[in-house]
Amino acid sequence: MYNPVGVAAIGLGRWAYVMADAYTKSEKLKLVTCYSRTEDKREKFGKRYNCAGDATMEALLAREDVEMVIITVPNDKHAEVIEQCARAGKHIYVEKPISVSLDHAQRIDQVIKETGVKFLCGHSSRRLGALRKMKEMIDTKEIGEVSSIEAVFSNERGLELKKGNWRGDPATAPGGPLTQLGVHQIDNLQFLLGPVARVFNFGKPMYTEVENITVNQTLLEFEDGKQAYLGTNWACPGVFSINVYGTKANLFYQLDFSWWSNSDVTDEHSTLIKREFASMSDDPDNRILRDVKVDFESVDHLRVEVEEVADVIRNGGETEIGAEASLRNLAVVLAAVKSVHEKRPVEIAEIIG
Repeated sequence: MYNPVGVAAIGLGRWAYVMADAYTKSEKLKLVTCYSRTEDKREKFGKRYNCAGDATMEALLAREDVEMVIITVPNDKHAEVIEQCARAGKHIYVEKPISVSLDHAQRIDQVIKETGVKFLCGHSSRRLGALRKMKEMIDTKEIGEVSSIEAVFSNERGLELKKGNWRGDPATAPGGPLTQLGVHQIDNLQFLLGPVARVFNFGKPMYTEVENITVNQTLLEFEDGKQAYLGTNWACPGVFSINVYGTKANLFYQLDFSWWSNSDVTDEHSTLIKREFASMSDDPDNRILRDVKVDFESVDHLRVEVEEVADVIRNGGETEIGAEASLRNLAVVLAAVKSVHEKRPVEIAEIIG
């Protein structure tokens, strides 16, 4: 019999509901309270998920039945909320990115190390069944040696931005869709191929009323010499795709973005194709290619990452995406933004030393 971990939701915007729809289905977690500075938000969230909210953070953090917090406050508020929760001894899940500035990410890393609480940053897309399968096929050399990857994550949200929206502010959303969308693919790329060494980025605002970047074309080179292209766009219908190019075969992955928030069925609305040689002739003009559909396990990508925190709370160990790994994802975003301003390739070491 699993002893469920008592959970508090902090920050009650749209994504808090998406997350709660996923983790409240789990037997490993029990939502016991919630907090927002706005009373109406607390009442609305509490009524939907059958939990009475706390009027203050202090009251919430004093509760003995709260072991873990799920934080979905704005990105630039992550550090102060995480510090407060960690020093109260609460284990932490925080939605990606870890923060929007290096000093805030380092503050988070430091307080996690000082307090010893369990911590996970929510880069859920690497939990998708197809991503796990791609990782397996790369690691086992089923597709040969990888030379490059193309990754895209885009949606139309930039077309809706008005002046004053935090997503339109370069200080609170550096690189625009790089912070909100691209960081998912940055995590995927480093999960699949290892650390990025340097980036070069073209980025600018397009079709929008705000000054922030809405379209990025980013080139990445990994420490082992492999290469990747990352496209992030806030001015087109949703796209989530990854193409991997190997010496024996290529992989083509497409996810229907309209199912992204329905995390229990997201994998059911995606495809993974392996393009391989059906026959190898000495004459290159006579070599035949075939496409093979690749099967993979369907995973609730939002629920499993929150359950992982519960598992390490109960059983010990560390989470897959801790503060250091999520800090490195942020460093790639910040290097790309620096590249736009300085019009040159930027080493990740320039950002994090």
